[in-house]
Amino acid sequence: MLEIVDLLYFQTEFAAPMMGVQSITMPLCRQKYTGGVRQTMNIVVAMNVRDRWNRIPAGMACTYCAPDPQAIARAISPDTAVLVTDAMPTDVSSCGGLKWLHLVSAGTEQLIGHPLMKRELRVSNAAGIGAVHMAEFAVGQLLRHRKRFDALAAFAHDRRWPDRLAESRPSLRGGHALLVGYGGVGRETARLLTAFGMTITAVQSAAVRQPYRGFLPYDGIGDPDGSLPERIVTAAELPQVLPQADVVLLSVPLTAATRHLMNREAFARMKRDAVLINVSRGGVIDTTAMLAALDAGEFAHAYLDVFEVEPLPAESPLWTHPRITATPHMSGVMPDSAELQQELFLRNLERFLQGETLLNELDRARFI
Repeated sequence: MLEIVDLLYFQTEFAAPMMGVQSITMPLCRQKYTGGVRQTMNIVVAMNVRDRWNRIPAGMACTYCAPDPQAIARAISPDTAVLVTDAMPTDVSSCGGLKWLHLVSAGTEQLIGHPLMKRELRVSNAAGIGAVHMAEFAVGQLLRHRKRFDALAAFAHDRRWPDRLAESRPSLRGGHALLVGYGGVGRETARLLTAFGMTITAVQSAAVRQPYRGFLPYDGIGDPDGSLPERIVTAAELPQVLPQADVVLLSVPLTAATRHLMNREAFARMKRDAVLINVSRGGVIDTTAMLAALDAGEFAHAYLDVFEVEPLPAESPLWTHPRITATPHMSGVMPDSAELQQELFLRNLERFLQGETLLNELDRARFI
């Protein structure tokens, strides 16, 4: 556990939307002596969680600011050691003391080429925090499609009794799910779909079964030892496994390697009655190629929760295409997000102070 000595107090100001500048008094911590030097831990939290993050250890100097690049740049000072954020600061001139950057999102595309990636600092993200919600969302969309809930709702709206046998569809049992990305979301989805009797193929960076070492918000979820998939392949083998998939779930981070991973060639390999579900990032899909494939009947339907441009413009054809169901990036939105974010941060804070590997620690060199 964290040992704290020498409490001081300080007053800080922060900017919050619709509230103006707020001033609060918080304790400032002097950590344990390390090599005869006292360490001060100053943290900037770029989230609207001041009233909900109530478990920060006494003594941590937390400055809360709005989650936008300009506010973050104003909040950071040369003695800021930790930045908790999603957006990245536009001005890094005051970031000389930064030692740890923690992203409150699973996505990491904002790190690519950012000047802070050239600094000697540790980086982590919030992968796994939304695993349960996002897996439930994906499975819900699959059930929505397979059980034709939208069509049934239309029958009810029209007060029409249909030919029920004609409206029936096969069970998920015996079907094949291709999970592109096998982190927290992919593994929890595998657990749920396995319970439905589906066969799982997972796509990840290495075609070997690996234990999950990241963060998960609850016990008893996911696939801790990677044993659920019948087969594990790399992205290079995607063309070989796509033709067997009844559903393709995308839950990979957006990187140079995954941008437009689902392209014209990939769509041409899909089954005509297959479903595509994307809860990762819009850039993983070549949108133009997807629209052409849907129009040509190369696969049945796309359930999209993420887009290359967000918010999705009102005039986008993705809202109205008959073979696309668009949702406003809701899969990872959770009422208990602030509490789960705090739990992950506190676990990693202790690891950081002890010099241990962080949960969801990232290789900074990948983003330079």
